[in-house]
Formats: sequence, C-alpha cells, structure tokens
Amino acid sequence: MPVLVDTLFKEFNLEYSKPYKWNEKLDADFNGVYIISTSNNPKLPNQSNIGFNICNRAFETWLIEAPDLEIEGQKVTDIVQVKEYLTKFWNVNENILYIGESTSKTNPIKKRVNQFYIHKVGQKGPHTGGYWIKLLACLEDLHIFFAKSSNPRETEFKMIMKYVELSSGKSFFDLENLSNYFPFANSKVDILKSNSIKNHINKNTRAKKKNGG
Repeated sequence: MPVLVDTLFKEFNLEYSKPYKWNEKLDADFNGVYIISTSNNPKLPNQSNIGFNICNRAFETWLIEAPDLEIEGQKVTDIVQVKEYLTKFWNVNENILYIGESTSKTNPIKKRVNQFYIHKVGQKGPHTGGYWIKLLACLEDLHIFFAKSSNPRETEFKMIMKYVELSSGKSFFDLENLSNYFPFANSKVDILKSNSIKNHINKNTRAKKKNGG
C-alpha cells in the first residue's frame, strides 16, 4: 500500500494544511514540516498517475551550472543519462516525493518553500536539499502540505523513518540499505542516500558573486 500524506501526518498527531500547488504562496509563517506529493488529496495516492520525466530546460541549466557533472563515473552530456539513473529512485507506487522542515526563526515554512521554488539546479542555494524535485517535468502538478511542529528536525527524521517502514513493509532495523527507501528527493536525514552523482553544484558560485556575476 502506498504511504498517504494523511497517514504520515496523523502518525505524529500533526494538524496539516490544505494542498497548495507548486509555486503557490503558503500561509505558513511558522516553523514545521512539509510534504511534497504528486497527489492533491492527502487520503489518496497518485490518482492522476503522474509519471517520472526530466525537464529539458532544468537539465540544460544544470549542465551550465555544473559542467563537471558526473553520474556513475561518466561525464554527463545527455539527458538520457539523468533519466536512466534517477528513474532507479522513482517509486511508481508512492506519491510522497520529499519531506522537509524549517527550523530557523527567520526562515519559516513559507519562506523555506519559496526558496525551493526559486532554487536553480546546480547552484549552491538557496535550497540544494531535495534538488531532484527541480529536475522533474511534472513540477506544476505537485502539491505541498505542511504542519506546525515544535521540533521540526526531529519530526522530519521520524516522518522519514516512518515513511521507510510503511513503504518497505519492514522495520528500518531490518533494512540493509535504509536510504534506498527514502522518498524520491530526500538525499539525507542524518544518513546520506547512496548515489553516484558527483560535482552537481557550481564550484564557482562564490567567485562569481565576488566578481559581480
């Protein structure tokens, strides 16, 4: 059974928001956790059958920002390399693509998610975490749910671990490669997701800024 947004929030007694479409301004001037999903209904899976595909424009931007990009030891020159590699992490049965959090008092959920909206793949900020999301061709079909939390980082960790258990059908103690069961775009939560992508960020970003670029 797919992991439902409603199930995951209720597991931790969190009152969550209505679905917000990608790029929609969030009414969340507080810290907490958020979920990015292919479903606009928290109690249903991916009812629109949104599939995996890479956005050509995002890929081209990535190559410009990170010209030394490598996947599985090979220099990336073609979008097919990205598609074939990332599809290994795409779970067709799941609708939850990313679980995130906002902890800083000066960076509430609405600001943190907006940083996700404006982030460009390959740049060092403002939201490198979950950048695989920004490569997807289905961005405009994604939805965001959020909830207030007194300890967002701990809650995020627990939510990802619960997702792993529900998605795999096993206790995370029984899984050898735990990170393989993370939501699609979660690359770490104290534990790094094992992947073969290297040099994915522009090494010259700071230098460009210093030179007025």
